[in-house]
Amino acid sequence: MGRIEGARGEMSGLDAQATAALVEAAADVALILDAKGEVQDVAASAEAWASASYRAWIGRSWESLVTSESRPKVREMLSLVTGGEPNARWRHINQIQPDGVEVPILFSLVKVGPDGRMVAIGRDLRPLAALQGRLIEAQQLMERDYSRLRRIENEYRTLFDLVRDPILIIRARDHTIIACNRAAGLFFGQELASLKGESFDHLVDAGAQGACQMLLQQVSGSGRASETEITFSQGQTRARTAVSCLRQESETVFLIRIEPPNGLPSSPEDASVLEALRRVSDGLVITDSKGVIRHANPAFSEQIQAAHTGQIIGESLNRWLGRANTDLLVMINSLAQGGSVRLFSTQLISESGLSVPVELSGVSFTLGPETLLGFVVRDVNRRLESTPETSSPVGRSGADLTALVGRLPLKEIVGETVDLIEKLCIEAALKLTKNNRASAAEMLGLSRQSLYVKLRRFGIDGSDGDAGN
Repeated sequence: MGRIEGARGEMSGLDAQATAALVEAAADVALILDAKGEVQDVAASAEAWASASYRAWIGRSWESLVTSESRPKVREMLSLVTGGEPNARWRHINQIQPDGVEVPILFSLVKVGPDGRMVAIGRDLRPLAALQGRLIEAQQLMERDYSRLRRIENEYRTLFDLVRDPILIIRARDHTIIACNRAAGLFFGQELASLKGESFDHLVDAGAQGACQMLLQQVSGSGRASETEITFSQGQTRARTAVSCLRQESETVFLIRIEPPNGLPSSPEDASVLEALRRVSDGLVITDSKGVIRHANPAFSEQIQAAHTGQIIGESLNRWLGRANTDLLVMINSLAQGGSVRLFSTQLISESGLSVPVELSGVSFTLGPETLLGFVVRDVNRRLESTPETSSPVGRSGADLTALVGRLPLKEIVGETVDLIEKLCIEAALKLTKNNRASAAEMLGLSRQSLYVKLRRFGIDGSDGDAGN
């Protein structure tokens, strides 16, 4: 702020009373200080500062009446004025009231008179602080509201895109599309960016323009939702169309929902995935939570020798499993607990009664309100090195026997285990006796004839070390 020209000369004639009145009018609070910075008098214009308790400041240094962080500012202001400066710039000082409460005051220090007296002119910042506090609260409230609206908008957009029916929002005045969901883009075969801003009338077949205009006028005039069948230019598709009237940002808009007669066409990505699942060589079955088949690919129909996939829809998967009363129940319980099952060994019984060893891998997933189960059925018959009917049981290891659980009854597995142990014991005895069969038979507690029978049975090749005996 610049100085007023001639102010010093014009105001030099003011007496002490006029000067005091001027200071009181210009300041919320004024401190009269001596050359040492001690308070000589206190003047206040506001009612909040009119208490006689402020007289307790008289006789004390100004520096002792402020908070610790404000004391350097007070010393700086006093140093400037006593050093010859006519006044010190405005500084924010936290003054301590007689009751101990801190009050923010904007002080300026002015030198008056030849004896070094000074006047500290203060403006109470509490109203400004209260206003700033309300401004901060309003800003925080706006930010919370903005975050809430942004969350609601995200939820709306997610829900909008998840709806399977095509939905359009158009302006009532010019029928321009202002919003559309992903299903609408699939229905009209356009990208969402290109669909927005296009006129809805361009999407309607020329022969259905009249019915469409009549429907929109009826909804606009009555304010009630209505529906009719409209033929769209995209593929000459005739679909049931429902229209509702809404108010949005002081503007009337139409909410249009289309019900495709044969469902939506799949996107290229969805179509490629479905085609891959249809052509995969392993059987793929989707059932409900109780194992009733909802979908199956051609490979599974071929595995069970069904004439057509439609014949098995609605049937329980139990019907084609080797242990129908236990296998499916075990897998359903495992899926309920862990969400997935891998390499579950069992037998698949075809329509002709042929039993095929298979491995089942399954997963549980949710589609809408329903829980579904997906199974991959893999034929392992070709992968097995040998079958129990054609191979020698003694050729199996412990891991091979463990893998038979689920493929063979326990009685047959135990029988094969006994044969394996007999073979291992005979081989160990022959090794200890250096292939002396007579000694090996005696060590095993067998007759020589019984040992020869078991050697031929197990296919143990060894030279007759006791031929001379």
